[in-house]
Amino acid sequence: MKKVMLIYPPGEIYQRGEDRCQINVEASVSNSLRACNDLGYIAAILKRDNYNIFLKDYPAEKENINTLKNDVINEKPDIIFISITNGSIFNDIEIVKTIKSIKNDIIVILKGALFFNPNDELFSEIDLSLIDYVIGGETEFIIQPLLNAHYNDKELLKNIQGISYKNNNKWISNYVTDFNDNLDSVPFPDRSLMHNQLYINPATNRPIATISTSRGCPSSCIYCVSPAISGRKVRFRSPQSVYKELKECVEIYHINDFFFKSDTFTINKQWVIELCNLIINSELRGRINWVANSRVNTIDEEMLLLMKEAGCSVIALGIESGSDDSLKKMKKGTTVEQNINAVKLIKKYKMQIFGFYLIGFPWETEEHINATKDLLFKLDTDFIELSIATPFKGSELYKMVYHEIDDGKSVLGKDSFKYSTIGTKYLSQEYLEKTRKKIILEYHTRPSFIIKKLFNKKLTFSVLCNYFKYGMRIIKNSLKNN
Repeated sequence: MKKVMLIYPPGEIYQRGEDRCQINVEASVSNSLRACNDLGYIAAILKRDNYNIFLKDYPAEKENINTLKNDVINEKPDIIFISITNGSIFNDIEIVKTIKSIKNDIIVILKGALFFNPNDELFSEIDLSLIDYVIGGETEFIIQPLLNAHYNDKELLKNIQGISYKNNNKWISNYVTDFNDNLDSVPFPDRSLMHNQLYINPATNRPIATISTSRGCPSSCIYCVSPAISGRKVRFRSPQSVYKELKECVEIYHINDFFFKSDTFTINKQWVIELCNLIINSELRGRINWVANSRVNTIDEEMLLLMKEAGCSVIALGIESGSDDSLKKMKKGTTVEQNINAVKLIKKYKMQIFGFYLIGFPWETEEHINATKDLLFKLDTDFIELSIATPFKGSELYKMVYHEIDDGKSVLGKDSFKYSTIGTKYLSQEYLEKTRKKIILEYHTRPSFIIKKLFNKKLTFSVLCNYFKYGMRIIKNSLKNN
């Protein structure tokens, strides 16, 4: 029986299961650690083929490289699967070197959006000499045929979309040309191997599970890689499948808080209504609490009422900018007026809002930045995230600024908080960094904001401690030099 080691390697905490975002959690404002679902999916799939599985999220468990070394020595895995991000890639490669120094014959597989339909330059920018395979496609549909080909017939590798492999020391990439629509065929993440108590909803101080509901996005936002890595066609799981996973989490793992992962949860009103009605008309009604994301132009009162009744407490909105000029140029497909109206509507039903904002697009001036700042304060959402636009490979923004960022090499090792742009045409990178920190600190130190948090009727001592921890993170990051 072959042993497979599935890991998030030691180092900084990234959202490694979020291929479109991949943020550095500790450098963010309000983001919390999410469960390692990508590893859980692979575990569930490979266990069906009788692989022996070792799964570990080293950053979440606060374990270091020495623990990993001991685990490799003790477990003696045949294969190691590492979920990487753009921001952590160089550290991840160093981890591989350490692993190979202990067990040289181990098969190493890296998975991440960075490897989606890669060009030849990528393989010269990163030292992948110790890597056997990289996966840029949807791993759940790739891992089983990949290992089958590796152990039984390597000629089959050429038929697997979404992977890169070596042939005579030259990397060969099989591009993704189509996506699998049958998401219901993917087993639920194996949460028996995941330390679910590590992933906490800071608003309740209870474990929170991530539930993937759909993949794909038809939008054209220039900063996002989602249409490239997931396709423009939205592929849904059935509401019945999502409900079964919710029920499993509640009854077997005693998890009652959920984050619904999708590019836009509310993009299909009838789908949302069907899922909400399943929850409302079941024993889960009143027992679960969940968070979902939305575009500001895809929600209405009927949907919000059902979502709230079904347990939705927080809606995340990609507000992005307070400037209609910026919204148009980033191809967001929304307006400032729609941003304002959506927030008003959600507040009407007393649901919390997580507002996401972006500054630093190539065309932006102080006027654009100030407009975003003014809207951010005006909307006064419960939680915010303010990022600097980062040209990830696969995005239109990357193509737009490619010639300005050292042939793209400086993008590697960066994220939305380890900045990779060169500023805008009018504003320096230093200005953007300082402005971001100033806005974040000013927003969270307002007396009105602090009072609203402290006098929340649902506030408990443990949640208050979480707010204090996040407040200290904001202060620390505001004082830190990049």
